[in-house]
Amino acid sequence: MRKALALLIFVVLLHGTTPAQRPHHERSEAPAAAPCFDPGDRNDIRLWDGTAPGATGSDPCRDIPFLRMFPAAGGQSAASPAIIVMPGGGYDRLSDAKEQTPVGEYFSRQLHAVTFVLYYRLVQTDGTYRYPVPMWDGQRALKLVRYRARQWGVDPNRVMIFGFSAGGHLASTLALHSASDFDLPVHDAVDSTNARPDLLGLGYPVISMDPQQYAAKSSHDHLLYGYRGKELDHLQRYLSGQDNVTPHTPPVFLFESMDDARISPMNSVLFAQALHAANVQVEAKFFQHGVHGAGLATDIPEESAWPGLFQQWLEGQHFLR
Repeated sequence: MRKALALLIFVVLLHGTTPAQRPHHERSEAPAAAPCFDPGDRNDIRLWDGTAPGATGSDPCRDIPFLRMFPAAGGQSAASPAIIVMPGGGYDRLSDAKEQTPVGEYFSRQLHAVTFVLYYRLVQTDGTYRYPVPMWDGQRALKLVRYRARQWGVDPNRVMIFGFSAGGHLASTLALHSASDFDLPVHDAVDSTNARPDLLGLGYPVISMDPQQYAAKSSHDHLLYGYRGKELDHLQRYLSGQDNVTPHTPPVFLFESMDDARISPMNSVLFAQALHAANVQVEAKFFQHGVHGAGLATDIPEESAWPGLFQQWLEGQHFLR
C-alpha cells in the first residue's frame, strides 16, 4: 500500500489533483439502446453456434452473446492484428455507446486492426448471468478470434483485448486468469485455443472487487449477486486485479482521469503499482481531467490524447506493422 500511495503522490505532482478532492461513485444513467444480435448481419458473430452455456432463453438482446466485427481498413494483404473491445456499464447494462461502435470504427480505420466489439451477457435483476458468465463470454470471444483467425484475416499472434470501466474489469480478469476456464460446463474445439491475450488495454477501469480497496459498488453487487460468506470472500480476492498480477501478465496500456467522478481512480493507481512490482510492462497515462464513459474522449481536453498515445504504444510493442 505504501508503494501505491507513492505512485499516487507522483501522479498528483504531475497533474495537480487527487482522488480525494471529489466523491467517487457510480452514477445511474440511462443505458444505450440494447445491443441485439442480428442474424442477418454478417458482421454479427455468435460466440456459440447453438445455445450459449448457461443461457436461460433465446432473446437476441439478452441471451445471445456475440461479437460485432469491424474489418481492418486499407485492404491489407497480410494478416492484421485484432482488438476485442469490451464496453462497460456495471455488468448489468452497457451504459455508453461511445465505447462501442465509435471505438470499433476508430481502431479498424486508424490502426488497421480487425476490431470486434463484444456484447457479453449482462446480469439480470434476479442474478441470472452473474459471475462467471461474463467471463465465459469474454474468454470465448478471445479464443474464437484466434480459432477463426485465417477466415477473418487476423494474425493469431497479435490479438489484444481492450476494456472500458466494468469492461476493463472483465478484460483484466481474463488477462490475469487466462489459464482458467472459469468452470465452463461444456467445451468444443474452440476451447482448446490459447486464452492469453498478447496485450491488455484499459480505459478508466474497474479493477478491484474488494470493498476495502475501492471496489465499484454497482459492478461488485451485480457481478457477485447472491454470493455470501467464504465464497464471496474468495471471489472478492480472486477478482481484484491488483492482488492477482504475476510476471505472466501481458503488457498493459492504461489511461485514467484523476477527477473520475464515477469510479475511483485508485483502481488504476493500485493496478499500475502492482504491475510495476511484478516487472510487467505498463504504460499508465493519468490525466488531471476526463469524463468517465467518454470512449475516445473526443473534444475533452487532456483525455482526448489517449488514442494517439495508445497507437504509439502499440507501435513500440510491434503490434502494428
